[in-house]
Amino acid sequence: MRKGLIVLLAVVLAAAFALPAMAADMKASGFYRSKAWLSNFHDVGGAPSLRNGAPGEEEQTNAYVEQRFRVKFDFGSENVKAVWYLESDMLWGDSGGSAAPGAATRNSGGALGADKVQTETKNIYVWFKLPDTSLDFTVGLQNQSDDYAGVIYGGADMAGIFMNGKFEPVKYKLGWAKLYENNVKNADDQTLYYASVNFVPTKDAKMGVNFYFLQDDTAKEPNNLPSGTGVTPFPYQGNLKVYMPGIDGSFKAGPVALTGFAMYQWGTFKARNSGDSDIDVTAYMADLRADMNLGPGKLFVEGLYLSGGDDPGDKYKAPITLATHEASPTGTSAYTRTNMAILLPSPDTINVSQCLIGCSGGAYYPGTTRNSTDPGNGGRGIWHVAGGYAMPLTPKLKVQANVGYLAAVKKTQADDALGMKGKDMGTEFNARVDYNIMKGLDVGAVGAYAIIGDFYNFNGQPDMKDAWTSYARINYSF
Repeated sequence: MRKGLIVLLAVVLAAAFALPAMAADMKASGFYRSKAWLSNFHDVGGAPSLRNGAPGEEEQTNAYVEQRFRVKFDFGSENVKAVWYLESDMLWGDSGGSAAPGAATRNSGGALGADKVQTETKNIYVWFKLPDTSLDFTVGLQNQSDDYAGVIYGGADMAGIFMNGKFEPVKYKLGWAKLYENNVKNADDQTLYYASVNFVPTKDAKMGVNFYFLQDDTAKEPNNLPSGTGVTPFPYQGNLKVYMPGIDGSFKAGPVALTGFAMYQWGTFKARNSGDSDIDVTAYMADLRADMNLGPGKLFVEGLYLSGGDDPGDKYKAPITLATHEASPTGTSAYTRTNMAILLPSPDTINVSQCLIGCSGGAYYPGTTRNSTDPGNGGRGIWHVAGGYAMPLTPKLKVQANVGYLAAVKKTQADDALGMKGKDMGTEFNARVDYNIMKGLDVGAVGAYAIIGDFYNFNGQPDMKDAWTSYARINYSF
C-alpha cells in the first residue's frame, strides 16, 4: 500500500513539473464582440425587416443586443499542431435555463438564468509540415476562402484536405472538400475540388491562375434531403457539374495598389425528371479595386460584376456559388470588402447576418419565398460599385465613410410577370468611428442609410421603405 502511494505521488509530481512544458505547446486566441442595434432593417429573424409600406402601417424599429465569443486552441509545435475552434453566440434576453432534449437551440442562452447548450464547433483539424519539403497540409474541418474576395465562398467552414507548397517565386495550393454527405442515398453528395498557382515575383506583385470544380448531386434523387440538414431549395431538380477557371492578381505602384479577379463558368444542371430539359450554365464575373494613400488617410474605389440572364429556366447565366444550393444554414458567400452594412454582407457581422443579397439572412426576392443568400441573385446577376475613405483623427481614434450602389444585371421573365419596376436594388451611405481603449480593446459606432430601389417594388405595391441601421460595438481580441 505504502509503495503504491509513493508511486502515485511520484507520478503526480512528474506531471506537475511537466505542466509548464505542456502549456508552452498550447496557445489560445480569439475575440469577444458585442453589438447594440437600433434599426428598421436588421432584426433577429431570418430575413431583414424589408417590406412594402401599407397605408397607415407603422415603421418597425428593432432594438436588441447580440454578442459572439470565439476561442481557438492550438496544440502542438511549429511543425505540427491540432486546432480546436469554438464559438458561442447569443442575443441578450433570448432564452435560457434549459438543456433538456429538444430544448437546446443554436445561438441562444442570453436570458435570465442562462445555462443554454449552445457552444458550437467551428473547426477541428490538424496542420503539419512535410519534413524536407515546402509542403504543408491541413486535414479536417477548417475555414477556407476563395481567390475572389469571397464571392464563391468566404470564411466558409468545410471538411477536407488542403495542401500548400512553393517553388520560389511560385506558390501553389490543392484542395478537396466534402461539403455535404447525403445520408439517405449513395452518390448524391456535394464536393469541391480546388487548385491554384500563384506567381509572386516581388512582395508588391502577384498573379494567380485558379481552377475550381463543383459537383453537386444532392438533388439527384427526389426527396433525398433529410429534415434538418439546412440545405436550401435547389432552383432546378437534378444534379450539377460546374467548372470554374479564373485569374486573380495584385500590383502596387507608389501610393496605388490594384487588385482584381475574373472567372468564367460552364456546366450543366442535369435534369432529374423525364421530360425535363438540361440547363446549361455559362457565366462570368469580374472585379477591380484600387486602394490609394490620399492625404492623411486611404481611399478605395471598387467595381464588381456578376453576369445574369432573363430566363434562368432556359440557360443559367449567373455565376454558381456555394450559396446557390447551400449545404449550410449559415451562409457561405462573403463579399464584404466594400464595407457595406445593408446592401451586402458587413465585414463586422456576427450572429445577425442580414443584407439585401449575399448573406445568410438575405432579403426575400419579390413575390417569392426564396431569400437571396446567393450573390448570383437567382440567375439575374448583380453589378456593384463602391468607394470609401478612412483616416485617423488621433493615434487611437479612426473614422471611415463609404458609399455603394447595387443593381441586378437582368430582370427575369417571372419578374416582368410580377410587374417589377426596375433593376435598381439600392444605394447605401454609411459611416463608422472606432476608438482603441488599450491593446486589443476597441469600441465604436456604425450608422447606415439605404435608398431601396425599384427592384423591390412590384404589382403596383407602395414604394418600399428606405432602410436604416445603427449599432454600437465593443471588441476585444486576444
